[in-house]
Amino acid sequence: MDDAQAMLSEACRVLKPDGALVIGFIDRTSRLGRHYEAHRHESVFYRDAVFFSADEVDGLLSETGFGERTWRQTLTRPLSETVGVEPSRPGFGEAAFVAVRAIKDVSR
Repeated sequence: MDDAQAMLSEACRVLKPDGALVIGFIDRTSRLGRHYEAHRHESVFYRDAVFFSADEVDGLLSETGFGERTWRQTLTRPLSETVGVEPSRPGFGEAAFVAVRAIKDVSR
């Protein structure tokens, strides 16, 4: 997407009252996010990517009409040390992959 704020505003507009949006992303401030950002020019997939921190996503969700948010995170170890599926845990700020479920704020 070229404009994250416009995309989230449109998602909020088309959601029914109390509708939910789920976003999954690599946190730019995580070890993996910093690695992808530093080596983005080497990857066809990430070359044009824009990475966001969880705090930035949280701010964008607030600005575009989303209220209640539930955060989950996983991938706390380097990918080379990850074997099997790592369970997710609440919150953000400790892991590379973050998912957030945001509810449309009907009071707006």
